[in-house]
Amino acid sequence: MGADQVMVNKQVTLAAFAQGTPTEGDFRLVEQPLPEPARGEFVVRAIYLSVDPFLRMQMNPTTEDNIAARRHGTMTDVGRVMAGGMVGEVMQSRHPGYDDGTLVEGILGWQLYAVTDGWTDKRHNPAGVVKCDLSLDMPISSFGSVLGRAGLTGYFCMTRELKPQPGETAVITSAAGAGGSIAGQIAKNAGCRVVGIVGSDEKVRHIVEDLGFDIGINYRTTNEITGALHDACPNGVDVHYDNVGGAIRDATAALHTAGHRYRTVGVISQYNDVPEGKEFWAFPFTDSLFVVHHYTQDYPSGIRELARWIHEGKIKYREDIVVGIENTPRAFIGLFKGENIGKRLVKVAPKPGESD
Repeated sequence: MGADQVMVNKQVTLAAFAQGTPTEGDFRLVEQPLPEPARGEFVVRAIYLSVDPFLRMQMNPTTEDNIAARRHGTMTDVGRVMAGGMVGEVMQSRHPGYDDGTLVEGILGWQLYAVTDGWTDKRHNPAGVVKCDLSLDMPISSFGSVLGRAGLTGYFCMTRELKPQPGETAVITSAAGAGGSIAGQIAKNAGCRVVGIVGSDEKVRHIVEDLGFDIGINYRTTNEITGALHDACPNGVDVHYDNVGGAIRDATAALHTAGHRYRTVGVISQYNDVPEGKEFWAFPFTDSLFVVHHYTQDYPSGIRELARWIHEGKIKYREDIVVGIENTPRAFIGLFKGENIGKRLVKVAPKPGESD
């Protein structure tokens, strides 16, 4: 870019704070001129954008004591770019640590281009840009899915905190999703009896037949989730990886053994219906909340081990890719309807060397 060339950036911005389940009307696709990078900054051209359920909390008004805002940085405000992950290519760098052509991943928002210094974006939101290790011989998309924050959540939560042991019973909710599917396979590889809770018969088949879970429970067609869990976990629940919250969390918690380990990874059943008088992450089990960013310094080692397990056939993963930045809100909303199996990404531009 130069003085005689102004790049146009397409961005998905927040048009209104969501009331309940988000709608496409809560978002707006806009075009803005892309500012020149200052010294120490660089431009990233997006290839894939990440849509994740936790981004729903970015659609609530910020309050002074909002726990979600404190934990995840500045919340998106009306008129601002929606936060979210991006995998892309450095296309113009004035930063000594990022050369043109470098592939990176970071929290750079739902947009075609981002200007960042590697730590924050142009608006000073946390970005945490990391370089993609192409020596791992993994697809570019994987750095936004299994080797990205979603896969690393399953990896670090299991290997560092829940630590499944042979003979134990592990329950994974939202088990066909990006993090849950990895967590369940790690528990199975550790010698656990693994029970996955999902929202369709297709997902039951996937986690049992493709991923090796012992039992899959479709909560939508199960008349009594407590009874189904009791049948699946006759010796109780030792490891509980919870993506859902709500009634399913409570039913699973009733089966916790004396030495159980529990982590709240997400509360997708309650993202759109926060109880009155409660802040987003303040209910319940706040002390058991898992935050993948606590392991930022260990990302490279986690990525390498996950890639090794994939090449060895110990871990399988699936991606659900939607095409077109204009379809990003729809792809996001679909997460709350259980549309995806595996990590949902939005492809917004060709990969390097790929034609349009």
